[in-house]
Amino acid sequence: MDWESFDPVADRDEFTWDDVYAEADWDAPSRLNVGHEVCDRHAAADPDRTALEWAGDEGDRETVTFGHLRDRSNRVANVVADHVDRGDRVFSYMPRIPQHYAAMVGTLKAGAVWGSVNERFGPDGIAYRLADCDARLVFTTSDNLDTVERALDDVPSVETVVVVEQGGDPGGRDDGHLDFHEATAAADDEFDVVETSGEDDALLYYTSGTTGQAKGVLHRHRWVAGVALTQKLSVDLTPDDLYWSTADLGWLTGPINTLGAWYWGTSLFTTDGEFDPEAWADLLDEFPVSVLFSVPTAYRMLRENEAVLDGVDHDVRHALSIGEPLSAGVVEWGRDALGVTILDTYGQTETGNMIINNYPEMAIRPGSMGKPLPGVEAAVVDPDSGEVLPPGETGVIAERGDFPCFFAEYWEQPEKTADCFVDGPDGEWYLSGDLGHLDEDGYFWFEGRADDVIISSGYRIGPFEVESSLGEHPAVAEAAVVPKSDRERGNIVKAFVVLSAGHDPSDDLVEDIQQHVRNELAAHEYPREVEFVDELPKTVTGKIRRTELRDRVE
Repeated sequence: MDWESFDPVADRDEFTWDDVYAEADWDAPSRLNVGHEVCDRHAAADPDRTALEWAGDEGDRETVTFGHLRDRSNRVANVVADHVDRGDRVFSYMPRIPQHYAAMVGTLKAGAVWGSVNERFGPDGIAYRLADCDARLVFTTSDNLDTVERALDDVPSVETVVVVEQGGDPGGRDDGHLDFHEATAAADDEFDVVETSGEDDALLYYTSGTTGQAKGVLHRHRWVAGVALTQKLSVDLTPDDLYWSTADLGWLTGPINTLGAWYWGTSLFTTDGEFDPEAWADLLDEFPVSVLFSVPTAYRMLRENEAVLDGVDHDVRHALSIGEPLSAGVVEWGRDALGVTILDTYGQTETGNMIINNYPEMAIRPGSMGKPLPGVEAAVVDPDSGEVLPPGETGVIAERGDFPCFFAEYWEQPEKTADCFVDGPDGEWYLSGDLGHLDEDGYFWFEGRADDVIISSGYRIGPFEVESSLGEHPAVAEAAVVPKSDRERGNIVKAFVVLSAGHDPSDDLVEDIQQHVRNELAAHEYPREVEFVDELPKTVTGKIRRTELRDRVE
């Protein structure tokens, strides 16, 4: 496959998944191990090639080559293999530090199943996930050890904890846990990678649990083919790029962007610091980051603080967004401030990847999700009948579940797995739970989660469109809308608004904001109530928690 000339929209009918598998070192997908394909084959070809540039928030810097990553992950694999069996679950609870990446690759090499929990979860969230899947081993840091130990009181299956010492000398632990540095230093730097196939279990990541109990989403080694394709076609990675995906390894987006990029041998950049506009601007000035992948909240906050970019000599040639829809205004800001068009992408933990994207080769329609990845069939369907809906009609975004990165199952929950599907006139569809519509040219447009749609006077109002309009008012930094009961209309649209610096709440400002939305959208969509707040409640991934706002309204 000539990837440089391949057009993901015009040439999609010429594509087969064999084109991606053909890039693998082993005979994929019958013989396929993610850890080997994202690391060892690149180390064999060029051990001095940079795999990871790491910037610590305390000023530390480290360059990890593919040769380093191979040796370190081999040592991890030997430690893992000494304590768990093939197919056992191994989890992490760590920041974005080099040891975290070696632990992930090494676990996959050992044939164990890798999962991770974001650091913002407390003991209860950790315990639920580890106990649900009978995890056997946990990687963590000394700073996080107390939280993990409290969680493990309720997780008898975990027999081994490996601790990365932070801020002190490694070795000499007296708490019964393994010291990461000591254990890996004593392990061999050679390892015979476990021969897995594309159908062997590889990753287990849990949903955020914002609409119910978190579910474990299982992916197999074939998953890497799907994520690699998105990194090549939408992220547009080249051998010369330094790629900064800000996603945490505690969410599946982290491995998607990390392992998908390493499948092609692309160099990554990461930092363990939290989002801070000034710190990010300094890093873009210091490192030659050429591709940036982040979330709408980060781009919105950069826009709010765009003075931090003054004087920054950045190398960004391409930028992307994930997590929530990207408003047209933020896209326009990106063109002006960064000199790039920020491409929106769409996917779920269940789809294992961003499977509806905007691509550099296609005309961008700001606000649109874009078009499906080659090899992925997507549509907007009636959730009850499975019938594909015509352009312009709102339904549920759905996909055929026959592409490599599609999930295998919810962990030991066959009924919940089956509930995600509907049999339509022309076959089975996976229902995403997200509402949207297609336009006449095949572009997908997101309208909101099915649970978030507001019905007012018989009109169906998607929150995203209203929030996007609100966000384009010069006084609005962020906004979220929810329904509020109304005797006459059934519901009205209520907006919670965070003001930009230099603006103060007033009745006149409320009227001006309302008129702005009326002018941009329609009379029935504008927020009839506006409440100014200091901040919006968000999930640990930065998504707005509308359920909390609905509860506040009630």
